[in-house]
Amino acid sequence: MCVSILEALQNADYNLRTNSGYGITHIARSQLHNALTLLEKSYPLHTLVEPLLEKYDKIENVPNFEESNE
Repeated sequence: MCVSILEALQNADYNLRTNSGYGITHIARSQLHNALTLLEKSYPLHTLVEPLLEKYDKIENVPNFEESNE
């Protein structure tokens, strides 16, 4: 299931507010990191996260939005 940046932020928020287990906290931090990194790279909120991760292996390797559309 692919989620958008907005959905990743919503999931991270939910997981951090409602669960206190280490596994859930780790997942929420990862969701938050991926979403914020893509926003910093100027991706729109409804961009799907998983296809970018599949293509570039990790979120730090994803180019800025402007560069990806050239």
